[in-house]
Amino acid sequence: MLSEFSYRTRIDNINTLKTEPLDVLIIGGGVVGAGLIRDIMLNGGIKAGLIEKGDFASGTSGASSQLIHGGFRYIAKRDIALVKQSRKEREIMHNIAPNLVKPLPLAILRYKGDPYPLAGIQLAARYYNHLSKSDEIEKSKLLRDVNEIHSLVGPILSDGLKGCVILWDSTVDDSRLTLATLKDAHVHGGVVANYVQFEDYVSQPDSTSQMFRIKAKDSITGETFEIASRKIVSTTGPWTDQLWKKDPSYDETSRLVSKKAQGIHLILPNCLGGDTSIKHGLILLTQTEKSYNSKQRGIFVLPGEHDTSIIGTTETTPEGDPETARPTSDEVVYLLSEAQRVFPSMSLDNSSIIGSYAGVRPLIASNGSENTSDKRNFVSREHIITESASGIIYVYGGKLTTHRLIAEEAVDYLAESLSVPRDCKTSINPLPSAVSEDVGWNEGHIEQNSTKILSDDEKERLVHRYGYQGYHAIEEFIGHDSTLAEPVCPSLPFVKAEILYAYTGEMAITIDDILWRRTRIGWTRGQGLDIVPQIAQFIGEKHNWDQSRITAEIDKYKRRIHWLNANL
Repeated sequence: MLSEFSYRTRIDNINTLKTEPLDVLIIGGGVVGAGLIRDIMLNGGIKAGLIEKGDFASGTSGASSQLIHGGFRYIAKRDIALVKQSRKEREIMHNIAPNLVKPLPLAILRYKGDPYPLAGIQLAARYYNHLSKSDEIEKSKLLRDVNEIHSLVGPILSDGLKGCVILWDSTVDDSRLTLATLKDAHVHGGVVANYVQFEDYVSQPDSTSQMFRIKAKDSITGETFEIASRKIVSTTGPWTDQLWKKDPSYDETSRLVSKKAQGIHLILPNCLGGDTSIKHGLILLTQTEKSYNSKQRGIFVLPGEHDTSIIGTTETTPEGDPETARPTSDEVVYLLSEAQRVFPSMSLDNSSIIGSYAGVRPLIASNGSENTSDKRNFVSREHIITESASGIIYVYGGKLTTHRLIAEEAVDYLAESLSVPRDCKTSINPLPSAVSEDVGWNEGHIEQNSTKILSDDEKERLVHRYGYQGYHAIEEFIGHDSTLAEPVCPSLPFVKAEILYAYTGEMAITIDDILWRRTRIGWTRGQGLDIVPQIAQFIGEKHNWDQSRITAEIDKYKRRIHWLNANL
């Protein structure tokens, strides 16, 4: 099996965590934690492990707007350094993961009464473009002709439309980016395991030991065990305060705030049209706030996969802990009303919603960078890297676009603390799945005698989704059993071998992992509810699940989808 990263890998890694002391243990398997362990392993000289209490990217990192962007709105706030930093990171992500991070033109719409003039938006967009080494194709432009705008984005509301400005950011599948980053760490010796819950601290370094010892729990088997490590780093996003409260030096001061921390997205039938081969997204100012004399917000309408659109996001206060985040009725009404206003020819109501998701942002409290009990702080507008008095390192804040840079800063400090030579390679080493969108599947990386069962289009899709290594693993399955080339259902392109690969090559443990994050079938019409029995039975037969496990997996997935959609 090529590059196994499976449930078996997880078991082996848990045994390693039990028995072999680490230099660094990272708690949290979102994109920042993934970036951190990847940087450590590419640097060399440090033995590192990572545990995640759920599946990788099952929190905020899998519930974003699916954008790598430069923070255009910060130009208005004159935070040019932050924008420049984000634009640079976008370029890096294009270079190291070109098939995952793809350029996306965005039309910033301006209607009569909106606060910003078109000329000003265009000027800012030109400057935004100037801050990166964009290709000529990514130059911003201003359009005033309504018919021309329709030709790019489809039949949006014409009344009061003054024009739009086109600028370029990038789209990404955040879960797959997180997974690819973790797999690169694994290839270079990182010890990673999902479904391992941090329980508590057992001991901390003292005169007799230089090690932290923590208690962890295997959420699949229920077994508890200890992990020893010289350094502990928390990359748990909105759960960070939960870990902070267990820190021996906890001072009863919260480091995060929950107000305006929740953001939701709706998955709708494709709203975006246009006559060009390049899909465009929209940025628009909302109108709902006007009735409350409040400031208008910007929201996105973005092209999704499988003939869908994604609209978001909101800024509300979550009703409970981060793991209970789901769309509220008010948030759904808010986004639907804005979508209906901009796409008047469509009939959009709750029955139109294909799916939805919610995440909680790790917003830093104003006192987060001022706490005097911390040994060391690295502060930016977007994140803080800090070491508490007890020696535990926390990453507060952060975002998808700058996760690599945050990791670089954290590893700079870790390498110095551990007296290890520093050589950051994450900006130049491609991820294992990296394939240029300009490279065809058959340009020297796939043997001429590769399986003839798959069409060229299917091969190209698989290569660009999983990389050559992933493709070869899927091809190997099909070579042994041609029925694995069959689609999982007639309406979707996914083949059975992909489902098997998610389990053996991408450390999926549950059906939810496969449908919601590895394949995004949960983001398509029907959300996989009609095919989950077949998929659970298929995986069960391949990996010796008994019928009770199969039934439990089906029921668990259905309950989660119904719970998530309760307010739709």
